[in-house]
Amino acid sequence: MRKLLWLSSIVLVTAAHADLELNESPVHTTEWGFRPDGAAVKLNPPGFSWRPCKGAETYVIEVAEDPDFAEVVYTCDHVPWPAHCPPEPFAPGAYHWRYAAKDGEGRSSAWSKARSFTVPGDAVAFPQPTREELARRMPKEHPRLFFRPEDLPRFRELAEGPLADPWRKLRERADRLLDAPPDTTEPPKYPEGMDRRTMTGQWRKIWWGNRTRVVAVADSAATLGFVYRISGEEKYARAARDLLVAMTKWDPKGATSYRYNDEAAMPALYLTSRAYSWAYPVLSSEERAAIVGMMRERGGQAYEYLRKSRHLWRPYRSHSNRAWHYVGEVALAFYDDIPEAPEWLDYAMTVFFAAYPVWGDSDGGWHEGMAYFASYTGRFVYWAYVARAAFGIDVFERPFYRRIGYYPMYLMPPGSQTGGFADQSISMSSSRIAPLMAVLANGARNPHWKWYAETCGGQFGASYLGFIYAASAVDLEAKSPVDLPPSTCFQGAGIAALNTNLLDGTHNVAVHFKSSPFGRQSHGYNANNAFLLMLNGQRTLIRSGKRDNYGSPHHKKWMWEAKSDNAITVNGEGQMVHQAAAQGRIAAFETSPNVDVVVGEAAESYEHLDRWTRRIIFFKPHAVLIHDLLDAPEPSTFEWHLHALGPFEIEGQTATLSRDAGTVAVRFLEPPGLAISQTDQYDVPLGDWAKMGWAEWHLTAQTAEKAQHREFLTLLIINDADVGVEHRAGQTTRVDLNLPGTKATVDLDSDGFAIHAPGFDKTF
Repeated sequence: MRKLLWLSSIVLVTAAHADLELNESPVHTTEWGFRPDGAAVKLNPPGFSWRPCKGAETYVIEVAEDPDFAEVVYTCDHVPWPAHCPPEPFAPGAYHWRYAAKDGEGRSSAWSKARSFTVPGDAVAFPQPTREELARRMPKEHPRLFFRPEDLPRFRELAEGPLADPWRKLRERADRLLDAPPDTTEPPKYPEGMDRRTMTGQWRKIWWGNRTRVVAVADSAATLGFVYRISGEEKYARAARDLLVAMTKWDPKGATSYRYNDEAAMPALYLTSRAYSWAYPVLSSEERAAIVGMMRERGGQAYEYLRKSRHLWRPYRSHSNRAWHYVGEVALAFYDDIPEAPEWLDYAMTVFFAAYPVWGDSDGGWHEGMAYFASYTGRFVYWAYVARAAFGIDVFERPFYRRIGYYPMYLMPPGSQTGGFADQSISMSSSRIAPLMAVLANGARNPHWKWYAETCGGQFGASYLGFIYAASAVDLEAKSPVDLPPSTCFQGAGIAALNTNLLDGTHNVAVHFKSSPFGRQSHGYNANNAFLLMLNGQRTLIRSGKRDNYGSPHHKKWMWEAKSDNAITVNGEGQMVHQAAAQGRIAAFETSPNVDVVVGEAAESYEHLDRWTRRIIFFKPHAVLIHDLLDAPEPSTFEWHLHALGPFEIEGQTATLSRDAGTVAVRFLEPPGLAISQTDQYDVPLGDWAKMGWAEWHLTAQTAEKAQHREFLTLLIINDADVGVEHRAGQTTRVDLNLPGTKATVDLDSDGFAIHAPGFDKTF
């Protein structure tokens, strides 16, 4: 794009309107930020983002080759959101951009300051289609979601041939629904006087129960509608119609409304849209009108919430990161029926092109952890297939989605029984993530991910989505990741995964490390500079607690506290709780066949700490050396916390843990005189409605004397390995290790460290 491109009337921003003043103050940690700003972009064109202006109705954006904007190469007027992605790529080179706000009468603010960016030659071309282009590409008739009318003959051939077995199972499910449809009575509101804080168990039963009720009705309707489209038998469509019509009798502003219970409201958005598009031919005009009225209200609620919460500028609310593409499905299904649908679709596309994904960068990591990675990525895949079928947009061309499958591969090698940090990740396993990996492998054409899916038993499944995914399967040969290093770092999410065996988690020693620039917000609340140890795919040194309910006393006052992690507290105080401002960063990472290194900085996570550098050196597979350097503004005590699924045997300054998966001996080399204790109790226990299902022990090693500067030197010896250690503390601490079959020396000081080992001689 080298020529001037006018998308509307000529833009003249002259005298600024006094009531429209741009706010270009420094960006808060909860905000997306002014993007791009001084960086080389990965996508061409980039998604532009700026802070919303009070009183603005629209915006104008200009891009130029010079900071004075004498050589403008792109402009767009009447931009409805504080974000924009152009419809054509730029030529490689350096650029500047600025924006202005306009009120309802067309009066403008002053121009913003100019910000720069560079488009490298290898940036991926990924322009956002205009509203007009989207309307041109989408099917004019139904079905519109996941497949087009012209896809039906091929789907029917597959149902009679290669996909006959999943089709048979899907049809059997539809037949069962004909005989026993789900309960269509309206989900209830909470009883008067029910307090979520004091009656959590009862509240949760209704809250989640209403979501389950909505899914049962709406997904059954979608299943029946899909079977109708393939079979052509109207009995399935009529049954889908009955369920949809029953939903129109519910109060869309009641128990399943977006603000009252968004977990119930969201499936009502996307599942109902599918059922409507797939069962469309059998619906009467009256029935269509009733469904349209319901979905106009439901879609409007979600859209208004996203708009009013300024999602494009503050996109870190977890639930909103799936709500936007659910609104997109509604907009596509009801494009001709709901007047606001084109606007909703443009908004959803703008979120995707300018402010998504939010929890990682192009390396494919995910701040919220494995469980929420699986949940949100699995749901985003809906949008990926919808966008491809309706608009020809391949989301897997984006760098993030070219890497996304490596996140579970590295954190959970095949056979792993745990997902690492963050909410609910203990429930994850390689076998559980395998079906999603099959879908991702197919979408990205990645042979490593297909190998993982096949190795872990991943199948597309017998649902209508499984049929759709299988119908789009490509001819892809699986490839074992023997060509990849076993360890990696997801810098953007602040997660490092150090493995001895990427091919088999049941014969793997793994260290996970977290120090996240996203801080401790949302479901990725674990302490920065915390670590985990997995032996043979099982949790060994763990992050402790169990989420009985989001925001419960146990969740907030134990799991959100740094003392529940393998981390350090100062004077008994931990990191800032559940805040984006509690930031960390991975300052260094290095991997090799024999030695892995990761360094984290986490002082910004504390209110009263000047430095916490944690250095982890993994001499694979026998030992992990951990060096902590801490500086406090005043003399302080420091507490080194460790958690496990069983009691430690404490002798002097060594704590030994023995589990079925293996053993680990924790030797506190420095400082001397630590007071080491353990307990199997929590400061705040689980709610009485929840059960842990396992026992956890919490070890604390506390310094005896206060000091402003403190260093911990700790050695983890894995599986009774014959490891000898000598160390000499001083301005530079030297550690000599006798490892099975080899030796290593580590020199440590405040400014850096050096490792001397066979095949690994490096200074950091």
